[in-house]
Amino acid sequence: MAPTFLDLPVELLSHILIFVSTAQDLRNLSLACHKLHAYVEQEGWKIFLRSRFPSFPVVDQPARFLAHSLTTLSRNWDRKAFIARYIEPSGSLVSLNTGQPLTEWKRPRGQTMGFQPSLDSYEELSHGSSYGRREILVWSAGTDLLVRAKESGPTTEKLWNQSSQTERQYYFDQCHHRASWFTFRIPGAFEGRDDITCVNVLRPAQRSAAPHPDAEQVILGTANGDLNLVTFTLDQAPAWRREIYNTDGRSVKAIHVSSSKHPLLAAAFSDSTLALYSVHKTAETIEPISHVQELSKSHTACRVWSTRFLSPETVAVGLGPSTEPVHVYKITPSGFSEDPIRKFGIDGTAWGAVDRVDVDIDGEQKQSSVYPISPLPLPHSDKDDPNVFLSGGYDGIVRVHDMRSPSAYESCYWDPTDDGAVYALQTIARERLVVGSSRHSIIKFFDMRVAGGRSFHYAHVGGASRSNSVGLSNGADPDDTGAEWHNHRYGWNLFLNPRNQTRNNQRRNDRRSINSPVYALTSPSPFSPTIYAGVENNAVQLDFTSIADGHPDPIFQHALVRMGKNKAINVQKSWNPRGDVLNLAAYEQSTSGAMRLRVQAGVGKYEGALDGWDERWRDCSDL
Repeated sequence: MAPTFLDLPVELLSHILIFVSTAQDLRNLSLACHKLHAYVEQEGWKIFLRSRFPSFPVVDQPARFLAHSLTTLSRNWDRKAFIARYIEPSGSLVSLNTGQPLTEWKRPRGQTMGFQPSLDSYEELSHGSSYGRREILVWSAGTDLLVRAKESGPTTEKLWNQSSQTERQYYFDQCHHRASWFTFRIPGAFEGRDDITCVNVLRPAQRSAAPHPDAEQVILGTANGDLNLVTFTLDQAPAWRREIYNTDGRSVKAIHVSSSKHPLLAAAFSDSTLALYSVHKTAETIEPISHVQELSKSHTACRVWSTRFLSPETVAVGLGPSTEPVHVYKITPSGFSEDPIRKFGIDGTAWGAVDRVDVDIDGEQKQSSVYPISPLPLPHSDKDDPNVFLSGGYDGIVRVHDMRSPSAYESCYWDPTDDGAVYALQTIARERLVVGSSRHSIIKFFDMRVAGGRSFHYAHVGGASRSNSVGLSNGADPDDTGAEWHNHRYGWNLFLNPRNQTRNNQRRNDRRSINSPVYALTSPSPFSPTIYAGVENNAVQLDFTSIADGHPDPIFQHALVRMGKNKAINVQKSWNPRGDVLNLAAYEQSTSGAMRLRVQAGVGKYEGALDGWDERWRDCSDL
């Protein structure tokens, strides 16, 4: 008798599963028999994740749930399907300074312009069989540090089911996630003088065990020269303590913490000095291990804008205006190397192309400033690549640098429709790039996968609507050039100033807010469907999910409200129960033809009007 599919050795079966292109195909295969079902559950979904999402880290969570999450998220990214809200403390709110609950949070007032938020976040995924998550978000609002702890998963949903309607409004958000808010202010801080300029929340592996292994730790710097490590306990008896780093009274411009076992803190000050500290050190005031004067007195117009660890052994500095606005220092046992080990310019001639802003026709090098720097993660790892990183420039270009290459940069991402300076960068694994612009509250989105490099397709998967046209319009064309693929085909811009009035944003739509830069971006993890953006006087939450999806990401599925005998989804009650969803506008980047502005309709039941776009999107002329 000829051997059957079930007779194949495990090695061959594993190799075959590499070529299964969609989650639906793998699920159908698992339904063939008990043996295949068991193998797919144990190994098949892990193989699918490794082959179709190669740049995402390996985590100890049910692979089937992760596959559901990532395939759904990939489709939502491509179809520009998201829900946006302003966020601010509400419900369960406690002052960490006093340990007492607050009835409301009072926004900073009395300044000629709103606060410029700095944001950071991380997410822990529960181990084992349950698909639970715990997220910490911190952001600055003037002199206030705001902390939100959010939990989701089966245990949280059980608490929701046991809670009264009043308790649900107080302790949970719209998606049935348990949300707890906390506020903190440095004692004696004065609005406008001691505003927080930068925050960095320590990840669990970076925290010290004292005073409590589960305490949160945040490093914050201020305009008045305070640089503190603040430790919070967020349990039944909230409390805090702080360690002070000596800055000699200099305003703190930027901070970043290394991922090493004994983490280091790199800080940049207003006088363009860099300082290196041991994060955890027992001392009344923690002195720097090392410092370096980045710029000589002859560079009076040049200043340091950012600092970022590329690895535990190297730190990159963004500065400018300069012909070499990125400097990389080696971290030695005694501190910073005396001089940069590498300087990167913006001259693109070594890359083989003269683009629109890199060089004048006569070959003279131009100057620019680099604001944010962001390393790229290693494939299948939660660690950063020590050699490859991104920089965002004043000229509006995001450049990809490689420490191993003699070139100034290897490739770039730029928007031909808007050359506003890059103020913020956020990568999603090695697949997506989110860019915060310096004007008009614009966020720019790019697909970082090289032409023909899409590992996951959903062309014949039943999507929310128009799945065939979606797959056709978003599939990679091997004849496309890399430049066109970066700069045109997948780039799109989003305006964060809303087109509608919600219950919470009437007082926020002043002219300054509409034209605000996007000061900061953060995403809790590569698996998270959420991006947080900081604009003047506000923070915006973007959840990449579709209101027309009957099987959304598992972290949203408990929010679906089904009614009637046929259990139809009530879209309004499921996705906008508190009436706070924003309607935003977007357009696709293009080097030719007219650009069409698209506007989101409100939350409701819609037929898709635009091929390749989520159901909420409409041409601006149709509204």
